[in-house]
Amino acid sequence: MKIEKINKKVGPVGKTVIPIITAVIVVAAAVAYICLKLADEIRYNEKWKDYDECGWH
Repeated sequence: MKIEKINKKVGPVGKTVIPIITAVIVVAAAVAYICLKLADEIRYNEKWKDYDECGWH
C-alpha cells in the first residue's frame, strides 16, 4: 500500500526523470574517475621520465 502512495506522489514525470538523472550522474562519475586516473598516470610518468634513460626505473 505504501508503494502506491509513493508512486502517486512522484508522478509519471518523476518516473522518467529520476532514472535519467541517476544515469547521467553515474556516467559523469565514471568519466571523472577515468580522467583522474589518466592524469595521475601522466604525472607519474613525468616524474620518472628522467630515470628511464639511466636505468634506475
